Amino acid sequence: MAKMKHPELLKGLIRLHILHHASEEEFYGQWMIHELARHGYTLSPGTLYPMLHAMERRGYLKSKKEQNGRTFRRLYRATALGREANRLAKIQVRELIGELQGSKGPKPHTD
Repeated sequence: MAKMKHPELLKGLIRLHILHHASEEEFYGQWMIHELARHGYTLSPGTLYPMLHAMERRGYLKSKKEQNGRTFRRLYRATALGREANRLAKIQVRELIGELQGSKGPKPHTD
């Protein structure tokens, strides 16, 4: 896979994308790699899986192993904390989109 440009900046957006899908339904890593690629993010398993494991350690995701014949697959789902973070992120992203598109939003706090 090609190397992603500006990875440190985009990792936050990728995490939000992961939380969005994890809040809707279970997914497995390879599916997420393909889903992110559909949106222009090129990630290798060596980038995605540590990100998923870190999100799980922080309490945003939970996972379980599923066996299909001799193959095991880990399924990820948002926790209550992950769903709460997803709701908050949607509000913040909408505000950012408004600013990026030039609409006037709330004035910044001067405290």
